[in-house]
Amino acid sequence: MVKINLGGIVPFSTIDWRGKAAMVIFLRGCPLRCMYCQNYNLLEGTHYVEMEELEEEILKNEDFIDAVVLSGGEPFMQPHALEAISHCAKKHSLFVAVQTNGFYPAIIKSMLKRKLIDKILLDIKAPLLDERLYENLTTVAGVAGGVKNTLDVCIHASIDLELVTTVFKNLVGSEEVKRIAKDIEEAGAAGCPYVIQQGRAEHVLDKAIKEDDMFSHEELKELAAGAYHAADLKEVRIRTREGGEEVIYRRS
Repeated sequence: MVKINLGGIVPFSTIDWRGKAAMVIFLRGCPLRCMYCQNYNLLEGTHYVEMEELEEEILKNEDFIDAVVLSGGEPFMQPHALEAISHCAKKHSLFVAVQTNGFYPAIIKSMLKRKLIDKILLDIKAPLLDERLYENLTTVAGVAGGVKNTLDVCIHASIDLELVTTVFKNLVGSEEVKRIAKDIEEAGAAGCPYVIQQGRAEHVLDKAIKEDDMFSHEELKELAAGAYHAADLKEVRIRTREGGEEVIYRRS
């Protein structure tokens, strides 16, 4: 039986998969060390559990949920665990989504081919041609290329795909969001929802990011306007502490 390096479970969520009630399962481990990471406590360490234990948790909640969302950390860093959880979810007629930083395109491609995943929520942390900014944000070289490949894999797999950028002032702001919007369009993913997510300073390790670096709700709406007008995107959303997730622009 596969063992899972578990980071935690949220039994019921309506914000991690728009339109679905989901259980969120956090897996430990990540190859990146993003300076504004919100789940830094999951980057390292071990807490192994048997798959049966997770299945029991799923069974407790299956009458109330439509889906399982795998988050982290980076779920694709534990491919065997992710595969086991996906099979379990499918056995109980639940949809499966994975939140990923896109660092493992080959593993993602393999799992999509085997129809183990119904939706990918892909982080695009910076413009895909800006290797330097990507490296500054993640402290790892070569990430942008992997994300670009993952985006291409997802497009060709015709998977349900959502693209997410977390923003902070002086790190990833208006100009970067516009460039990301253009990257999305040029990659052939303009029909996928693009979510501009408010970075949360209070969740960052050692207060490396200040409250003043957070965009307000109104400022995020301005970022959404910039993205929408910079590229022919079908839908732009924002996600904030105050308002949750909101569709700001949608083309008919």
